[in-house]
Amino acid sequence: MAFERVGAIILAGGSSTRMGKAKQLLPLGESTVLERTIANVRGAEVNEIVLVLGASAEVIRRQLPLSLLEGLKVVVNQAHGEGMSSSLRAGISALDQGTEATLIVLGDQPFIRPRTMDQVIKAYRRDQAQIVIPLFHGSRGNPVLLDRSVFSEVMALEGDVGCRAIFGNHLAGIAKVEVEDEGILLDIDHPDDYDRLRWKGSGG
Repeated sequence: MAFERVGAIILAGGSSTRMGKAKQLLPLGESTVLERTIANVRGAEVNEIVLVLGASAEVIRRQLPLSLLEGLKVVVNQAHGEGMSSSLRAGISALDQGTEATLIVLGDQPFIRPRTMDQVIKAYRRDQAQIVIPLFHGSRGNPVLLDRSVFSEVMALEGDVGCRAIFGNHLAGIAKVEVEDEGILLDIDHPDDYDRLRWKGSGG
């Protein structure tokens, strides 16, 4: 049986209002938050990667290494002020027609291991689920994987909501996979988050 093509959409279009600066470019070890996130996704077994930028798009593009962007589709969401749903629409619209499912990766979650993403993809292929959600010690995290069958519902979302808004419509089609990766729960949303987690960028 041929494996379905699985993509990854990295959402990095937010305005970082709670952080007060572009959190995508915050230093993390020898790179930045977004660089680390992209590198992790590139290490996973995905067929394509779409990077969605919005606020601070040009500044971010200038600072990202060209080698890291090679082969990525970079999309600028001009409607980023409408919230996360607009970035989801931009990302899904940019996927190849042959892509059967996609990981939804948050740009401020730089600690998710590539093999964790591969576990989510493996669960999708094994269970033929519409939605796959990773768990760490029972707590739900990211990235979520969406099958193409639910793309149209995500495209219809509005406002500052994510793909979790459609979960209630597909309770029978959701697979959950337990992973040993606390990174699925760790995001950098506030200055306190960054102060608490930046040490992990040095391998801690």
